[in-house]
Amino acid sequence: MDTKKIEFAPAIPIPLVFDVQERIQQLRSYLDPKHPYYHAEQKVNIEAVIKLYEEKKIDGIQEVHVMEGKVVTEEEANNCPGWVWVWSEVGFFNFNPPP
Repeated sequence: MDTKKIEFAPAIPIPLVFDVQERIQQLRSYLDPKHPYYHAEQKVNIEAVIKLYEEKKIDGIQEVHVMEGKVVTEEEANNCPGWVWVWSEVGFFNFNPPP
């Protein structure tokens, strides 16, 4: 019986690239009241996320949740009391816009 070793290719053969400056620019555009994704209630959260990127505390790959301008755990974001705006930056995808 002839056995061959099976080699598997990685699921994502090209390394993921995330352009932080482009993301910051995109987030800043969400602060413009004329932008279709603008929500005044999210301003404090978006500004906090921009600051996290600028201070190199996040790189766009790891997950971060911001509520009322402060970083919170996923559990806190999901179980917040009452109605509060939460911004979630989650590995290349942002789950807030569009409404």
